[in-house]
Amino acid sequence: MIYEFMYIIPSKFSDSEIDGVINQVAGVFEKHGAKVEQSQNLGKLKFAYPIKKVRHGTYVLAYISAEAEAVAKIDKDIRLTDEVLRHMIVKREKGIPTAKYEFKPGSYQEPLDAEGKRAVARKPRKPKVVESPDRLSTEELDRKLDEILDKDINV
Repeated sequence: MIYEFMYIIPSKFSDSEIDGVINQVAGVFEKHGAKVEQSQNLGKLKFAYPIKKVRHGTYVLAYISAEAEAVAKIDKDIRLTDEVLRHMIVKREKGIPTAKYEFKPGSYQEPLDAEGKRAVARKPRKPKVVESPDRLSTEELDRKLDEILDKDINV
């Protein structure tokens, strides 16, 4: 039977440590006789609300083939690990999908590639252009102030 296993790694782990945590979770799968068919690091996202005082996490989606008894044991072991903040296991009816899962744009941050760079470069920010008002000479400023003061006295 094929299961979809999504879990969140807390932001206390750096991008370079994420692969180690993914391998550790894969070790839990293999310990109970499950086989990882496909795994995908979906990247870092900001949560809608804090979970255990954590506001960001890296989402990982894995497809595993296992028996129902093994899935129950995997669920129990994953609940006890500190490396996984939340997880969810769903039985797949049709097998493994061919399309990759993608988040909508927003607070999403791409995972690092092998070279330590983001897979998609961010758009450079355009600097804000602030137009300064026309500068007045000292003589023009004195003249305008005199006009304003004369108007106030005459009124």
